Amino acid sequence: MTNQVSEVVVLVTASSTGEAVKLANLMVEARLAACATVIPQVRSIYRWEGKIHDEQEAMIVFKTASRSFPALEEAIKRHHSYSVPEIIALPIVLGSQPYLEWLRGELLK
Repeated sequence: MTNQVSEVVVLVTASSTGEAVKLANLMVEARLAACATVIPQVRSIYRWEGKIHDEQEAMIVFKTASRSFPALEEAIKRHHSYSVPEIIALPIVLGSQPYLEWLRGELLK
């Protein structure tokens, strides 16, 4: 295990499973994320433009490096259907060293 914070998970919601799969494929193909896990159905309750919304969405969990975040964020914004998509990075504080080495090896250098 490592205590360096150079890898992150990035949470992104999408309007549908189809959109989430499209975004996941685009980001992994571009090597902006080593892996993307699509959770097909989540329920989001939020305030937007003065109204409370209760929506079914899909969630994508991207595994990437913090150095890749700016390019990942820009690519998600370019391809996402929302005008203000949720894009939140959380540090991976500890992880299996072989997994983290694999993750680093799958990203753009």
